[in-house]
Amino acid sequence: MAAYVDSCVLLSLLLGDSGYTDSEQWLINQGDQTLWISHWVLLEVAGVIATCVRRGQLTAEQAQTIGSEFESFRQERLTLIEPRGTDFLQARQWLERCLHLPLRSGDALHLALAQRQQLTVVSADRALARCAESLGLPLQLIG
Repeated sequence: MAAYVDSCVLLSLLLGDSGYTDSEQWLINQGDQTLWISHWVLLEVAGVIATCVRRGQLTAEQAQTIGSEFESFRQERLTLIEPRGTDFLQARQWLERCLHLPLRSGDALHLALAQRQQLTVVSADRALARCAESLGLPLQLIG
């Protein structure tokens, strides 16, 4: 399975939250398989870390360390997908067409990128999993 990893899996690994054990085990099970992320994932990770600093959950020094560790991990293990205009258009179509789904903008973009690259999205987000299932897209739910 070629995998597109969403930010919640990576954030669990970086921040050691309740999803850490499941995310770590999933990562170990992947062996040398190529793991894909997008620039959008990089932005989401940075945004969550910045929010943690503003809320006093992390110090600026801790955030810098986490950011450096993530960048090293990204360079060693993750392959970037460049978003295209067509990905944004596909995400927009799903948002406009699937008003019954709890689909968020960023999640729609994750799904569009993964669909274009024929990747399975890997996430711990149950709402995202429900949306992917409704759209007929492959998703592996962790946890």
